[in-house]
Amino acid sequence: MRLTDSLHETFDSIIHPMGYGVVRVQINGMVRKTLQVMIERLDEQPINVDDCATVSRTLSVHLNVEDPISGSYTLEISSPGLERPIVRPKDYKRFLGLEIVVKTILPVENRKNFQGFIDAVSDETVSLRLKHPLDSGLDRIDISYGDIRQAHLVSSI
Repeated sequence: MRLTDSLHETFDSIIHPMGYGVVRVQINGMVRKTLQVMIERLDEQPINVDDCATVSRTLSVHLNVEDPISGSYTLEISSPGLERPIVRPKDYKRFLGLEIVVKTILPVENRKNFQGFIDAVSDETVSLRLKHPLDSGLDRIDISYGDIRQAHLVSSI
């Protein structure tokens, strides 16, 4: 299991009882590492600065005790924002019917970027009803989760 996946599970179990969930965990930088933890409220209210500070204090205690990351780093807590990343299969299920952008690892009909509406979700794939049909004329595509480089919601504002 990757370190970020392990941290995601651990952090989620720590902050879930507090009313928060982890959206994504990333470690960026080589010399100056940043541990980015994106959170959301379980009551689906917007994240505010106080929420970030509360989660930061809680996770800092855990990180100081367990020390899972070698070397120095900066902890950064943030909200997902309007174009929330879609990271796990459960996210696709949660946002069924909404518009997203998906970037794939390998091209499909010479494209790696797809915008459309989540039409169906299985344990292995997500189906999109495309806003812009493929060159073949198909307006629907099934994408395996393993083929997705990144995905996010499209802001309706």
